[in-house]
Amino acid sequence: MMFEIDSFLSHGKSMLIAPAGYGKTHSIAAALNVLKDNGKHLILTHTHAGIASIKEKLKKENISSKCFHVETISGFAQRYVLSFYKGNDIPELGDRLYFKFILNKALYYFSLKPIQKILLRSYTSLFVDEYQDCTSSQHQLILLISSLFPTRFLGDPLQGIFQFDPHDLLVDMRNEIQMEGFITNKYELEEPQRWLRGNNENLGLALKSIRSDLILGNPINLNTYPAIESYCFDDAELFNPTSEYYRKISSSLNEDSLLILHPNTTSIYPRLSLIKQFKNRFTLLESIDEKDFYQLASSLDNIPNGKGALVIKEICYAIFNKTEIDKWFNDKGLKSKTKDHEKLLIRPLKLIIEDYEVNPTFEKLKKAMEAIYKLPMLKCYRKEVFICLCKSLQYAETEKITVLQAMIEIRNNIRRHGKKTNIKCIGTTLLTKGLEFDTVLVLNAHQFDCPKHLYVALTRACKKLVVFSNNKILRPRGII
Repeated sequence: MMFEIDSFLSHGKSMLIAPAGYGKTHSIAAALNVLKDNGKHLILTHTHAGIASIKEKLKKENISSKCFHVETISGFAQRYVLSFYKGNDIPELGDRLYFKFILNKALYYFSLKPIQKILLRSYTSLFVDEYQDCTSSQHQLILLISSLFPTRFLGDPLQGIFQFDPHDLLVDMRNEIQMEGFITNKYELEEPQRWLRGNNENLGLALKSIRSDLILGNPINLNTYPAIESYCFDDAELFNPTSEYYRKISSSLNEDSLLILHPNTTSIYPRLSLIKQFKNRFTLLESIDEKDFYQLASSLDNIPNGKGALVIKEICYAIFNKTEIDKWFNDKGLKSKTKDHEKLLIRPLKLIIEDYEVNPTFEKLKKAMEAIYKLPMLKCYRKEVFICLCKSLQYAETEKITVLQAMIEIRNNIRRHGKKTNIKCIGTTLLTKGLEFDTVLVLNAHQFDCPKHLYVALTRACKKLVVFSNNKILRPRGII
């Protein structure tokens, strides 16, 4: 069915299949423009980066923030559960059972008439973005809410990559039974608008062709797409400063809007290694639930007497370059410096730590972290972790709570309201789906076994796409 906004909105249940860059968020904006005088509309998505992207695009379309509210599905469910549930058996945030618990409780609360009345007073319709990433449990929750007011799903089966729990499979947007009445009113966007609007039309057409091949299970021959820059290198050359692979990446780091995509989605260490290799010239994108935020915060709550400097040193090892930290710390704490200029540099930190050991406060720990940040030659490889730790220490001091509790609140706030992404960064498909950058470098593309992950990686670029692999023929073998 061809997409027409009035027809799409005329149904109580409808869905829109929207390939990457085909104008999904523009379609949401067009819908809100029609509905702007009809109350507030709830938009649910999956990531904090997705929230920020939707808000930014709706702002560009001059859609007033008064007529919509954007939140992740998990954050939305969590907000209601934590408001009403009084039990003390909620798993700790970061525990793999945490959001399973939240979803189960949310299903119960959203089935209650008083809660449904709150929802009806708050919103007049629901849009669910990136629907292909809904798990079966989330789908069940959305179906429950959809009984209250008009609901529209937007997504793309080829971008369903958020499969983490083998016992809670992703919904299949093509399945008539699962999608109930929504699939009856199915619409589809057909043109790659992101690239046809003056960015790089040939790149858009190339990605449209690649999409067809991925759906059919065909190999991707990069030689047939001159709009895509592609280079063949061995993986090991990436870490060799004298290699052409290294030089190609280095020359691209002058771009203003740049995303580097790494195929490893399970560990941050390959990305951290590249940040160090390229002298901190781009920023690490962090997962909203990365365990280090909570573990490091917890360590600041449990500092033994007289061990402040040692705990701070261990935290700094996770954030800064270890070699430089070792110039100022040893196994006993701060080093005693003999050179006058080094004594002058370390004096503020020394005084803060000495004061902390006599009268420990979170405020003094924050000042110590900030003093370390100012030391010469120190490079902060995980800026978001550093910033969140400092904010947590300040919040914990003000509110008289633990640093861990403060960190949980700060990360939950980001989960609810989103966070703008750095304009020059390294990430994965899981962290950047829904985002777009002028230039995208896809590293070791031959390691993308899943066609969905490969498609997401290739479609983040607006103007320039550069693909590095060990072969010009890519053969992802996963199931669509």
